[in-house]
Amino acid sequence: MKDIAHPDFARRLEQACDGNPDVPPLNYGRLGWFVERLAQHGVEVAAETVRKWFAGETLPRRAPQTALAKILKVDAGWLAAGTSPELSEVQRKTRNVVAGGAVNVVAGFIQMDGGHPSFPEDTDQVAKDNNVNLYAIIRGAHYRLHVTPIVGEREYFLIPPETRNGTVTLGVIPMPDFQVVIYELDWPTIEKVGTRKANGYEVRMADIESFRVIRTFAERL
Repeated sequence: MKDIAHPDFARRLEQACDGNPDVPPLNYGRLGWFVERLAQHGVEVAAETVRKWFAGETLPRRAPQTALAKILKVDAGWLAAGTSPELSEVQRKTRNVVAGGAVNVVAGFIQMDGGHPSFPEDTDQVAKDNNVNLYAIIRGAHYRLHVTPIVGEREYFLIPPETRNGTVTLGVIPMPDFQVVIYELDWPTIEKVGTRKANGYEVRMADIESFRVIRTFAERL
């Protein structure tokens, strides 16, 4: 069994593909597609080389990596190292603190409505792969949840592409007098009204009414 030396890069590469409708699905010509597109950018590689990038076995050199970012229409810095040009380090830390508060609020509402929330363990690979920050059992149904707060003065939600496969995304908007409004951010609507970014889809407040308001956790989502 080959060592996976660069799993984080492989994961970002998959994320970028998931968010790009031009990329063929896995096992349907994806490797050959990349070989052809890279050649158009002056980078000649074999399909086996591309496979190793997706498997996390090797990293592309600078020129192929830059070409990959252009082909996938993502930020080169994010693809290479996971850094986002859209948030400063201070903004990122602030958002993480607020996100933790939003998760706790949703967990409290679920529990008060008779559900059973639980938080992923640090070793939970399923949670990491699908960006799950809360599990819940609601009326016998099991849910993987990603809870995201509204971001900054521009007022938008940033939805990571990993939530596409079976993770329910809940957007939390704080209101005056200790109130919140919670929306279910479903992927068909995200793709319809959202804007694709390097690390996910951006959904602005102007489009929030396109989504369903969660009014209770006493019933299944």
